[in-house]
Amino acid sequence: MRHSTYLRRLLAAASTFALLAGSAAATPLSFSGTLASDDAHFVFNFHLDKTSTMHARTTSWAQGGFAPVLTLFGGAGGVQQAAGSAMICGAGSGAADGATGFCWDAVLNSDLGAGDYTLVLTQDGNMANGDTLDAGFQLDGWTNYTSQFYLGLEGGPLCTNVDASQRSCGWSLSVDGIAEQPSGDVPEPGTLALAGLGLLALRRVRRDRRT
Repeated sequence: MRHSTYLRRLLAAASTFALLAGSAAATPLSFSGTLASDDAHFVFNFHLDKTSTMHARTTSWAQGGFAPVLTLFGGAGGVQQAAGSAMICGAGSGAADGATGFCWDAVLNSDLGAGDYTLVLTQDGNMANGDTLDAGFQLDGWTNYTSQFYLGLEGGPLCTNVDASQRSCGWSLSVDGIAEQPSGDVPEPGTLALAGLGLLALRRVRRDRRT
C-alpha cells in the first residue's frame, strides 16, 4: 500500500510540474528597440511545428512612440497586415496615448498552420509591396519621410506624426501563441521532468521490495 501511495504522489507531482512547464513555454515573447530611420524594419523569423494562434501587438504609440505597422509573411494565406493608424480604442488595441487620446497601436491575430513565418514591424505609411519580404516596402530608402510628409522638411526629424507632433522612435512588440519549438530529438522540459520522477519512483519501489 505504501508503494502505491508513494508512486501516486510522485506521478501527481510530475503532472503538476509538466503543467507549470507548459505554462512557462506559453509566455509571450517581448521585443523593443528604436528606429534608426523612418524606413527601418524590425524582422522576426519563426517556425511552427503545428497549428497555432498568434497574437501580436505593439505598445509603441501608447508609450509616446510612432504608429506602427505589423506585416506577417508566410503560410497559405499570404501576406497579412495591421496598420496602427487604422486601429480605434477597444477591441484589444491597447491603451490610449496620454498626449492624443488615440489608440494607434497595431494588433494582429491569426490562426497559422505549421511552417516558416516572418513578422515585420515598420512605421505607419511604410506598407509591404507584395506577398514576400523580398518585395520590400513602399518607402524603403526614404529615411526621413515623416518630416517631409507632415512638416514639409526634407531631412527633418524622424518619427513625426500626421498632426506634425514629434513622437519618439521607440517601439515595443509582444508576440504570444508561438512558443519556440524544440529542435532535433531533445525532449521538452516537461518530458525530462516526467522521466526523472518516473525513474525515482521505480528506484524507490525496487529498494522497498528488497527490505
